[in-house]
Amino acid sequence: MIPTKSINKFALIICFLFYLTCYLRFAGQAFLLIVQLISAIFLSIEIFSKPKNYKIKKQIKTYWTVTILNATILFSFFNFIMWNDFLQVVFVTLIPNITAIYFYRILIKCENLGFVI
Repeated sequence: MIPTKSINKFALIICFLFYLTCYLRFAGQAFLLIVQLISAIFLSIEIFSKPKNYKIKKQIKTYWTVTILNATILFSFFNFIMWNDFLQVVFVTLIPNITAIYFYRILIKCENLGFVI
């Protein structure tokens, strides 16, 4: 079985390689989104089913908060954001990619703590 960290690393690399093209960047970001949301659900179930691990639990809560907040803002103000280049870069590119890297770092910490996901 392929570890979740390897799948996420592959998705991150594909996403950033697709950013080099003009048209495939959103396909790469959609692929990364699907992989990371599925991984985050499984990771949340695994982490929150065990006692302790407060630091990792806090980091996962932060990840979910930022992800849900960004999605809510993006879909609530979609027309406004899509017509403003700065907001488009922030809410469609920067925040999702920063949270993707943050989640990958959480996966590395979980692997170091001995979680198998």
